[in-house]
Amino acid sequence: MPNRPVFAGLIALVAVARYTTTLPNTVLFWAAYVLTRPLGATLGDTLTKAPAEGGLGLGRIGSSLVIAVAMIVLIAVTSLRKRASIRPSFAPSDGFPR
Repeated sequence: MPNRPVFAGLIALVAVARYTTTLPNTVLFWAAYVLTRPLGATLGDTLTKAPAEGGLGLGRIGSSLVIAVAMIVLIAVTSLRKRASIRPSFAPSDGFPR
């Protein structure tokens, strides 16, 4: 199994390809999905392993909570950034606040 920096590099390559190539989004999605499966397993192993084995020793419930919180935060930040980017920067002309 390749090491973590190789996976991170491959995922970054897929992200760059999203904006620089004409590959269909479906192909890029599946490439990222296949690449992140081992990365997620490695993260789960790192969170659940005992500190003596190089992990954080959080157990299954603790690691699930950490991953869930990280996902919620990332989704919220992405959603807020997208909402801010589509909000008009000018005031409406009818005089009513929105």
